[in-house]
Amino acid sequence: MRDRLTLLGLGILLTCGASRTPQASAQYITDHPAQGATTPAQLRLGFSDPPPPARLRCYWWWLNGNTDAPTITHDLEQMAAMGYGGAILVDAGGADQNGNRPVPAGPRFGTPAWTKLYLHALREADRLGLEISLNIQSGWNLGGPGVKPEDASKILTWSRKDVRGGRLLELTLTAPATHDGFYREIAVLAYPLHRGVALPPDQPAKSGPHSGNSNGNALRYRIGAAETGFSMPDSSSMVDPGPKPDDTALADASLAEVQNLTDHVRNNKLTWQAPGGDWEILRIGYTASGALVSTSSSTWKGLAIDYLDHRAFDRYWDQNMQPLLEAAKPYLGRSLRYLVTDSWELGGANWTADFREQFQRRRGYDPVPYLPTVAGRIVQDRGHTTRFLDDLRRTVADLVTEEHYDVFAAHARAYGLGIHPESGGPHGAPLDALETFRGSAFPQTEYWAPNAHRATDRDRFFTKEAASAANIYGKPFVAQEGMTTVGPQWNESLANDLKPAFDRAITEGMNRLFWHEFTSSPARMGMPGQEYFAGTHANPNVTWWSAAHDFFAYLNRVQFLMQQGTPVNDVLYDYGDNVPNFVRVKSDDPAHVLPGYDYDVTNEDALLHTLHDDGTELVGPTGSRWRLLVLPSTRRLTLTSLRRVAAYLEGGGAVAGLPLLGATGNQSPADQSAFNELSSQLFAGCTEGQSRSFGKGTLICTQDGRKALAMLHVAPDFESTSPAVDYIHRRNGSTDIYFIRNTTASAIDTTLTLRVPGGHAQLWDAVTGEAQPLAADSTGQATRVSVHLAAHGSSFVLLDPSFSSPGVPSPHAPSRLIATLQHWTLSFQQGRGAPVEPQQFNDLQSWSASTTPGIRYFSGTATYTTQFTLSGADASRGVLLQLTDVHELARVFVNGKLQGTIWAHPYSLALCKDLHAGANELRIEVSNDWANRLIGDAQPGVTQPITHTNISAYKADSPLLPSGLIGAVTIHSQP
Repeated sequence: MRDRLTLLGLGILLTCGASRTPQASAQYITDHPAQGATTPAQLRLGFSDPPPPARLRCYWWWLNGNTDAPTITHDLEQMAAMGYGGAILVDAGGADQNGNRPVPAGPRFGTPAWTKLYLHALREADRLGLEISLNIQSGWNLGGPGVKPEDASKILTWSRKDVRGGRLLELTLTAPATHDGFYREIAVLAYPLHRGVALPPDQPAKSGPHSGNSNGNALRYRIGAAETGFSMPDSSSMVDPGPKPDDTALADASLAEVQNLTDHVRNNKLTWQAPGGDWEILRIGYTASGALVSTSSSTWKGLAIDYLDHRAFDRYWDQNMQPLLEAAKPYLGRSLRYLVTDSWELGGANWTADFREQFQRRRGYDPVPYLPTVAGRIVQDRGHTTRFLDDLRRTVADLVTEEHYDVFAAHARAYGLGIHPESGGPHGAPLDALETFRGSAFPQTEYWAPNAHRATDRDRFFTKEAASAANIYGKPFVAQEGMTTVGPQWNESLANDLKPAFDRAITEGMNRLFWHEFTSSPARMGMPGQEYFAGTHANPNVTWWSAAHDFFAYLNRVQFLMQQGTPVNDVLYDYGDNVPNFVRVKSDDPAHVLPGYDYDVTNEDALLHTLHDDGTELVGPTGSRWRLLVLPSTRRLTLTSLRRVAAYLEGGGAVAGLPLLGATGNQSPADQSAFNELSSQLFAGCTEGQSRSFGKGTLICTQDGRKALAMLHVAPDFESTSPAVDYIHRRNGSTDIYFIRNTTASAIDTTLTLRVPGGHAQLWDAVTGEAQPLAADSTGQATRVSVHLAAHGSSFVLLDPSFSSPGVPSPHAPSRLIATLQHWTLSFQQGRGAPVEPQQFNDLQSWSASTTPGIRYFSGTATYTTQFTLSGADASRGVLLQLTDVHELARVFVNGKLQGTIWAHPYSLALCKDLHAGANELRIEVSNDWANRLIGDAQPGVTQPITHTNISAYKADSPLLPSGLIGAVTIHSQP
């Protein structure tokens, strides 16, 4: 049996007897995934032919606005033909980044000429049944040429001067550094320096990305003046005040000693009777941060707007978006469904016109006397200083959500549209990332395919954040900008790069892919045409596009099942109230539950407003349930959150955490007293690793969620005898759906123990669309199954009481080798520089190993033809075609009839039809990538290149990629 499994790659089903056709009576409801398949028969139908909500989308790049109506029509028709469900229309630049060449400019975003193309796109998408999301600018960092400095992103700036008091001072104050000619004063403050040393005289007004970890940058991070990194860095240490937090002797000045001298300043001149001693004069205000629109078309340059003030968004909307939506009224809610903006790359932002009033309303005290802290001073003590900076960043985060993303959602809603901005990072902006998604139709983050720019898992996968946001805020989809890269150009392997990355994102929680990217490239731009400098290129100009239907069908089948029901995650981790705050890659595991369990992450907003208690469990708006709440690793909560935790415990909930170290932010005396009292009650007698009752609930004194679940007698949801298997689990009515993936490049056999009683299982293969019964053992409250997974293989294990047991497998004759195929005729696609005459081969090697330049540098599709002979019995039962290696896709025909496409390991295909006794013709059409032809065109002496593109990544000495069929091709009997 092991030989059979290894040969057939169970988990990529290759038997002719597997089920493909659903019951004819099954019906699938397509309007919303939560109202979708409710029975196994409906699941089977949707899996066989995924409905529109399950289909992948793409970033549809209008590069520098350079497209036209015929290209738009062709693009959309090709998307529909390949099983796409829609696209994000993104006007943007980026053609010339990383040393590539620019492309011609098309109409500017929003102009009449651009609007004509946009309306044509909406009309064609409506005809084809495709959904369009519109990026509401060219590029990202919302803004443009019409944004004035008054509406631009803003940042604190200051100058300072040390003086000796005991006399009347008449000083001309140095103006703080400014950007774009914009500056507004906040205050002029004076305070004694009891122990402070001289600091730099001013703070350059700049808002930029992360730039290392120097002390100066650390302060910029703590005041929200800079991004803390580009991959959601852990910023929880910012809430730690360090040793001796209450020691006033460590302060530069007490809060009472900070004097506001603003009224003593006239025309930049301070007149003040200064008390004796050494004083520092701080002149502080705010200016434009200098943040610009990023990666826009050449005609759409300008300042990024102020994300902390809804009036800036309103003015942008009225000027730019309202005309576009009014023009599109026939398509609103039809082809035009959503509006988007891309990820935050603004740098820092930490003030706005009414920030002082907003801060006072939210935090309950005036921030101005604390402003010396943003210039590096300790006011009152380390504890007060740290908590003020916490409050400062928290207020920035609240305003980003309430004054920008909530406002965006409201404006879209007025037109019957939803939004799905990439609002939650991954750059380390001053955000409560989860909170930014609350107004979205569905949350969207991103994942990256393998590339050197983002080389580690932590730098590539940001999916868990969107998954958690969907579950705590009740959203139907978990969307990802996916397949993003910087560096690779037409050289990604579907089997070894793209499928493993997609599968990883699925087990992190994704169920809707927006492929990055599909560039609109007019025919006049040649082949492969104009391209963005980044992303995995997938459009009709790609060599393998016409052969990729089965590959795209795989993505859609997986997404369909992952949109059904609700996730099964045992633990909810509260990431606290600190800012910046993000949810990182699943393996970050802040609740300490992996492997075998899964988790979501919540913030305070959802904990207070969207989650409710149901006895021992917390429940989300769409039915997600969690058995255990794990408190923040910072051991800090707000009083409001602490009261919510106590109420959950009182009602019977289970909570894991250690005694709190304090509250986040500065509290009033009354609130501090209430916090201390409730915290003491909650954690009284709390000993590490022990549990205690509180009300009807259980408090377990540990940050280790796995240990807590064991103490609650909650068995693992998933166990595998191979550590190489990852999983995700959803429950849809009576059906449990496990998606499993092999995380390695080697085939594995494993036994799974699944926390579902009953022992009735099926294996569903998303590569082929086939399903078959799976032998299973019931072990009390669990089911045990054995599976084989190919290299980078994946499969679904479904369990439902209605499934019939396969019983004891019937004995099969061992599979036998029928033939090792030789005598190949190889014909190349013409117009690509390859020989016109067919080539004859017995041994198959990579085209790039050929001594013939036209073959060595060939990119496109070539056809292999040979024959094989079958007995009548073998022709009746069907046979198995096994390839050793293929780059990249192989469409297989028998006797002129298409049998399927081979693109994933184990590079096998069951030939079940169109066979007959005697000789059979086998034709295999193989498509590789563009890289080799681009390298060939870069060779010395080439005067008439075949390719035309702005991408200049390939040189004459760039390494060639393996291409075509490589190694033996064999025919085996079906066992």
